[in-house]
Amino acid sequence: MVTVIDFVVRLVTSAVDLIVIFVTDVALRDPLAFVSFLFGALFVGGASAVMGYLALGALGYEFGIGDPAKRSRFEGPQGQGRR
Repeated sequence: MVTVIDFVVRLVTSAVDLIVIFVTDVALRDPLAFVSFLFGALFVGGASAVMGYLALGALGYEFGIGDPAKRSRFEGPQGQGRR
């Protein structure tokens, strides 16, 4: 029976092994492979960062942080709208 700790340890060690394999066997074969590897990592990392930013913004919106419906530029000081 595999425990959660065993699973996490195996997952982390596999991720480290994957990084070592990519750097030693794939990226360092020739200069073009290295440039392709860097640009691929940049595209995936950038897309992940944008998606994380949007997800955190949506989560904040659900908790009422930065809710544009609370404040309107058309409302007066007492919240009475334009006349």
